[in-house]
Amino acid sequence: MNRKIAALQRKIARLAADWRDPHDEEAWSKRDIVKNIEISDDGEVAITVTPPRPHCPCCLLDLDNFRTKLLQTKGVSFATINVVGIPASDRWTRTLNR
Repeated sequence: MNRKIAALQRKIARLAADWRDPHDEEAWSKRDIVKNIEISDDGEVAITVTPPRPHCPCCLLDLDNFRTKLLQTKGVSFATINVVGIPASDRWTRTLNR
């Protein structure tokens, strides 16, 4: 594996693990929010998540902020957030990746 990709994987994993839910101080690493992280050789990141509160607008905004932070990470060329496990998850995914 390329050293740049390995370093990017560590950065993304750390960002996702330390990200905090807007409703409490628990980090994502302490909750079952992140389901999968995929990073391609050209820096495209795809993260699959299940939001803890599927009807909460601030959780949607928080995921949008997370995606913005991903895009600001050196080495990330594109970021996609896929939402699963909640009603209307396809709408959340479309909104986040507009």
